[in-house]
Amino acid sequence: MRRLGAVLVLAVCAAWLVAGPAQGRFLPGLNRVAADKGEVYRFGCLMGHERVRSGACRFGDRRSHRKVVLLGDSHAMQWGPGLIRLAEKKGWQVIALTRASCPAALVHIDYYCDTWRRNSLKRIRLMKPGMVVVASAANGNLYADESDLVDGMIRTLRKLRAWSKRTVVIRDQAVSPFNVTACLRSNLSAPGNCGFAPDRPLAWSYDYKAARRVPKVPVIDPQPMLCPAGWCSPVIDDYLVYRNQGHLSASFTRSKYQWLGHRLPDPWR
Repeated sequence: MRRLGAVLVLAVCAAWLVAGPAQGRFLPGLNRVAADKGEVYRFGCLMGHERVRSGACRFGDRRSHRKVVLLGDSHAMQWGPGLIRLAEKKGWQVIALTRASCPAALVHIDYYCDTWRRNSLKRIRLMKPGMVVVASAANGNLYADESDLVDGMIRTLRKLRAWSKRTVVIRDQAVSPFNVTACLRSNLSAPGNCGFAPDRPLAWSYDYKAARRVPKVPVIDPQPMLCPAGWCSPVIDDYLVYRNQGHLSASFTRSKYQWLGHRLPDPWR
């Protein structure tokens, strides 16, 4: 028994040494956070390259008739883990329609993005889901002129309002101005040193501005949760918030499913 106990102690110590303090202290671990993209990505539901039509991409309660669509680019995908966890609790089915570098706004990007978006909107029109959750990258002049993006998003939201019971926009969060993961590696004992003041100018906020101009389209703003008192923390409740400068980690958004649930309307009530 003594030998077995010693072996177990050695095994635990070896595992800790391999993972290191960076893995043991934070979730999912500094060595894993860059790849922490969640179920939507893992099951091939973030379209890219020449793929112009999403697959089934069903999550949560796949047999449920209470359907919720997640629509947008990788900034919509990042909220997939939290929405899927919420759907599992509520008995909803989530259909993820996402494509990398392709906003939900009806603006010209390229043939593949435009075709994928058109196919996705047609699918939503035929599906008539209970709710559509929309999110897209909006921090910077990434896709087109801001005025074109506002007009294009208004057109998208008006269509979605006509085809669903509820349409909701999750506003894009401020991006981190530096590599938070690299900073944390150098500040394991003081992760607060890797916080930052958010920079999210209204000049680049087509998602928010468009939703304000479409009746009955509420906006969920994650910024107060991410950056209370005007300071963005790299770690919240032991979860690494950022997987890179522009995206939240899947582990973190999954942990915030209750926060999301308190803000999303329930179309079936």
